[in-house]
Amino acid sequence: MHGIRLLLGMVGLVALGAQCAPGQSAAPPIQVQNAAAPLPAFEVAAIRPSKSDSDLHNFMISPTRFRVENGTVTALIRFAYNVKSDDQLPKEPRWIGSDRFDVDAKIADAQAEAIKNLLPDRRFEQYRLMVRSLLMDRFNLQVRSQVKDLPVYALVVAKNGPKLIPAKGSLDPQAQPMPTLSGGSRGQLRADAVSMALFTGWLSGRDDLGGRVVVDETGLTGSYDFALNWTPDKQGNAIVNPSGASQGAPSAGAQDAAGSSILTALQEQLGLKLESTRAKVEALVIDHIEKPSEN
Repeated sequence: MHGIRLLLGMVGLVALGAQCAPGQSAAPPIQVQNAAAPLPAFEVAAIRPSKSDSDLHNFMISPTRFRVENGTVTALIRFAYNVKSDDQLPKEPRWIGSDRFDVDAKIADAQAEAIKNLLPDRRFEQYRLMVRSLLMDRFNLQVRSQVKDLPVYALVVAKNGPKLIPAKGSLDPQAQPMPTLSGGSRGQLRADAVSMALFTGWLSGRDDLGGRVVVDETGLTGSYDFALNWTPDKQGNAIVNPSGASQGAPSAGAQDAAGSSILTALQEQLGLKLESTRAKVEALVIDHIEKPSEN
């Protein structure tokens, strides 16, 4: 996810946590659609092989359009199913992580108007469901979920309490703007009207956090405005071994030798911290997928 340049507001899906053994944290389950329930869909969508030689991909949402530039199918799946970490994603077939596509999808006017009247979290759920429908229709994607016991991080409030500013309109859900997360690739993140569920989604899967899922245990239910500045870990990829298994995140002390780590920045700037634990986490299994049909 962190190769994605975020140009849109994001809200994680609201879901009940998985059942956990005592002492374990609950990670939000992946939402696999019941075949009996119809999905909302784009009015029309064009999918073409990307001609870009960049390793970045952009997701852009406007009231009537959903666009992706230079995106992999893995990135689309991750978005559509609200997947937090590579540990939850299949690695085969290989082309889903290497072939890149441009997507330009139109949202019907009546549907766009209906979405506009939803609360922010419900609005974004509709976008996810439409991308899921696109994957099923054009890539013939069939998936199911399985549960894995994985090391995760729990985001909690630090000893001296949170240092977060409630977002404008936070007392009136209908007046809330769409949440936005901007920047992040160079150690500078700006968040506007962002919930902790969304923020943990952004933290999840980061190389400098060992690629782990991050679960929200802050108990904070509002939306907040904040900025976060840290020194990116340039050796982040070294914490994943050749087989792809997570080695765990480096310590804050090890990262601080080169500057302020994201772990330290979270605590000093936001009054939040990450605690290592384990959780039952759902992962996706692909039963069938094909390269996209012609437009």
